[in-house]
Order: sequence, then C-alpha cells, then structure tokens
Amino acid sequence: MEPTISENSWVISLRAGFRRREPRRFDVVRLQDPRTVDHWIVKRIVGLPGEEVALKADELFVNDELVEDSFAYCPYPSADKSEWWLRDDEYVVLGDNRSASTDSRKFGPVKRSSIHGRVR
Repeated sequence: MEPTISENSWVISLRAGFRRREPRRFDVVRLQDPRTVDHWIVKRIVGLPGEEVALKADELFVNDELVEDSFAYCPYPSADKSEWWLRDDEYVVLGDNRSASTDSRKFGPVKRSSIHGRVR
C-alpha cells in the first residue's frame, strides 16, 4: 500500500469492523495472503460480490462504468488489462501503489472468508 502504508508499518485491524456491515468498496482490509497461509496482507477493496470489474490502463470500471479511484498511485502508466466476474462471496482487492503491488491482478478474486478485518 506504499505510499499509503509503508512496508513494516504497524496497522490496527478491527475484526468487529464487519460484524454490523459487509465490506464496502474502498475499505482497506487485512486478509490472508492467498499465496501462503503464514502471511497477512493489506489491500483496498475495489470490487464487490456480483459485480463485473475491469482495470484498463490504470482506470477502474465496475459494471462498465468508470469509477473514480483517487487512492491509486500509478507513477508509471500501465498497459494492464484485467477483468473479473465476481461470485456472491468474492472481492477484488488492489494495492494503492499499483505499479509495485501484488494483488488480485496476480492471485485473482478473494473469498469473504479470507478477509479478517478492516484497517483503521
């Protein structure tokens, strides 16, 4: 999430943050890294269950409509093109520092059960 959150920073994650409501677009969350069971990562939710989400040349589209993503830091223009069709329990998560983030572009959508709290 650099420059938003620096590597090796301490963050507070509230598990109770999602007891009263489901995760929302642009929530910053702590989730289990899908690539390994012993690692946690912090990412921003950009896609919600049931949506069609696309990232085209650093622009975010949800259900074919451009969504203003003011959190994204893209110092180098990208030709990335990623698309996801989300099931009822899936989310797309991206890092704010898009040019240096390992996120849904690499490991795909994440299940609701892997999201363990909202970062404050």
